[in-house]
Amino acid sequence: MDLSLYLFPQSSRFRGNRISRQLIECAADYAKEAGFTRVYIPSGITGLYEKYGFQKIDVLMNYGGDTDNIFMRNC
Repeated sequence: MDLSLYLFPQSSRFRGNRISRQLIECAADYAKEAGFTRVYIPSGITGLYEKYGFQKIDVLMNYGGDTDNIFMRNC
């Protein structure tokens, strides 16, 4: 099974608190406990998810007409 994770931009006042890392790790832990084997994240951001073991596996057109990178990590 696979799990898709959607993160939303955060206010600049919260930057530096590693909230993204905490959300990513919490979701990955949940996915593993639920029996998922992979986590996918669609995002226009590069550089963030790679720090947490994700690999860019594709680029897709999103519903808004922009492109999103698709990142994947095994649980």
